[in-house]
Amino acid sequence: MKANANLQGILGQPYPFDAVDALKRKAVQKFGEKLIDFGIGDPTDETPAEIRRKCRAAVEGWKSSGYPASIGSIEFRSAVCKWMAKRFGVSLQPDEVVATYGAKYACFHLPSYFVNPNKGEVVLITNPGYPPYTDGTLLAGGTPHYLNLLPENDFLPRFDAIEKRVAEKAKMLFLNSPNSPTGAVYPKKKLKEAVDFCNERGIVLVSDECYNELYFGEKPLSILQIQGADQCAVVLNSLSKRSMMTGYAVGFFASKNPELAKLFAAVTRKSVQGVATFIQEAAAEAWGDEKHTKKMRRVYDKRIDALLPALRHIGCEARKPAGTFYIWARVPEGNTPMLFSGRLLLEAGINTVPGNLISHESGGVNPGGRFVRFAMVQSVERTKEAAGRLMKLE
Repeated sequence: MKANANLQGILGQPYPFDAVDALKRKAVQKFGEKLIDFGIGDPTDETPAEIRRKCRAAVEGWKSSGYPASIGSIEFRSAVCKWMAKRFGVSLQPDEVVATYGAKYACFHLPSYFVNPNKGEVVLITNPGYPPYTDGTLLAGGTPHYLNLLPENDFLPRFDAIEKRVAEKAKMLFLNSPNSPTGAVYPKKKLKEAVDFCNERGIVLVSDECYNELYFGEKPLSILQIQGADQCAVVLNSLSKRSMMTGYAVGFFASKNPELAKLFAAVTRKSVQGVATFIQEAAAEAWGDEKHTKKMRRVYDKRIDALLPALRHIGCEARKPAGTFYIWARVPEGNTPMLFSGRLLLEAGINTVPGNLISHESGGVNPGGRFVRFAMVQSVERTKEAAGRLMKLE
């Protein structure tokens, strides 16, 4: 039995974190519970109590409810619309919103909606970027084209550097602001540039906004605030990072373009059963509360400020991110990301992700080739402990 040939593009590559996990197992033998893990970006903080209470009550309330609606309940979709209006001033209707299993599922499957397989069509992907952008493109039979995010460009993509022949074949653009892992928040001018680029060429712009409530300065914009985005853009968002709800796997797709909204809703109805009703109720509660997001930002701010001086002390170039909970630190001279990450892990019991593992070589450059990523998901106390260990490294 032969599998889809496009699967080889995915299966032929190791999962980026496999190499990290192999070293981590050695470190666990040495440090045990003292190992401090800044590897995977999975919040360790509790889901807020009110959200948990809403979920528990909803389990009882829906005990005889049957299958959930594939596109999400009207209550969930209305809660998303209300939040988008309050947070961004964006007017959405419930039929322009679809509930999703977080954002990963949608990121992975959207290329198959717009790419004609094995025709040389291109998906533009910021680099480094979320792996499902690439893997979904490969399975759809598309060709990833990477837009390198480099310090000399303030970690922003350069649309003017895309060759004409590539732009003519492009069907989609994945944009992610605040950006994981660089921490850059794209200004209005850059978002407008992206929208204009896509509208001029008939490209679908997928705006991954899962980190837009993690910021440490100006509030990040939604793409739907940008003039012209109604024509080309879809938004993906999730409560995984905003509300510490990675275990709930709930988010949404939204678009003001009726063709895009109807297409996603139609395929969703045919392909998934829908997010559990009790999770949707918990999610609606989360969208309606801003107190926990403000508290969350204060906590992440303290963690980042606790670690940055120690990183600079050992020779890293590290700036405070404008958004996300990642520190994208340039390794000291004479190091590679793998060597430096391995040293931190085996000598100090600190786990990180080498930047080259979550980036792709493009144009002869791997934009993660001098960086390591710290996911600031450990408590302030554990983060201060990690800083102390770094200060003792020679």
